[in-house]
Amino acid sequence: MTRSASAGWRPDRGSARLPYGAGAWTVAYAAVHAVWASRGAPRFTEPGESFLPEGWFPVAVSMLATATVLLVGSGSERRRRTALRWLVAALGWISGVSLLLYSFMFPLTLLMVLGGVFGMEVSSVDWATLLAQGSGCVGGALTISVAIIEQRRARGACRHCGRTECSSPGSRETPWWAVLAGYAAVVACLTRFAAEMLHGFLSSKAPEVPWAFLVTFVVLMFLAGTLLPLALVHRWGRIWPRWVRPLAGRGVPRWLVLGPGFFVGAGLTGYFGVGGMTAWATGDNVDGAAWFLAVVLPAYTVWGVGLVVAASSYVSLTKPTCAPTYGKAPRPGVRCGHDERDSPSDAVSGGRP
Repeated sequence: MTRSASAGWRPDRGSARLPYGAGAWTVAYAAVHAVWASRGAPRFTEPGESFLPEGWFPVAVSMLATATVLLVGSGSERRRRTALRWLVAALGWISGVSLLLYSFMFPLTLLMVLGGVFGMEVSSVDWATLLAQGSGCVGGALTISVAIIEQRRARGACRHCGRTECSSPGSRETPWWAVLAGYAAVVACLTRFAAEMLHGFLSSKAPEVPWAFLVTFVVLMFLAGTLLPLALVHRWGRIWPRWVRPLAGRGVPRWLVLGPGFFVGAGLTGYFGVGGMTAWATGDNVDGAAWFLAVVLPAYTVWGVGLVVAASSYVSLTKPTCAPTYGKAPRPGVRCGHDERDSPSDAVSGGRP
């Protein structure tokens, strides 16, 4: 009988508690949406909580997420077949990504609420919409985090860093596919701005939108399409360059780059890649010249996907070397997170029989 790759995988306190915290969040999310599905949902900012089917769809997805994270939590010390762990991890990814897609309007709603700083009117309905969509995003992120825990168990990898050998931190060179994704995001951003220039720059500005807010938004979006993707794929995005005098040579806090990378990338991909492209294909709620939409929607989609792909590479590149779990460096061949008392052969096979 094939031994599970996760036999002997010892959960730390954080990874042991996270599945149950995620389960509490997703079951609460499911309960609220079940009440809304049966008795009627509150009023949300147009076009609603989601472009995807409302009603029982988020209930089903969040219940699947709940079942999955609780399976991960209950199996932390159990010996399960590797195939079963991969199945549970896959279900976690599916349900987590589904929750994120259901709530992909969250970045736009957040932008509207932040407009209140510049004097834009923000109502209680806007705050309610932000809370509902944000709850779905948190549930999706927690579910994916738990799925990654189970994925590491299936691989027999370290519970801290996800690597299989402490002595193999991986290449510090950005892979070619990440560089391609980063520069594709830059080209897509410039294409988007070029189309706006041809269409009539800022011609579609709504009268209720303050100029200060619009200018700030445009500048930040331009930086998110030029500086951000380049930082994700170049060394100066990981170590402060010489021209940043006070910080030169020091490591860049990884989430200072990763946070905007994933947030903007996922927001653009969800809103334009899923919502915008779907609406355009069906001819529903899309205004604008045909040539403009044919350029802008794919450009936004490539921009978002490029940021997500480049950020995924940045995660691996900036992952710190795993500190020895048991107080001293492991012998060669002993995996991160495994006890020094385990023999190298046991460590490689996943633990003691």
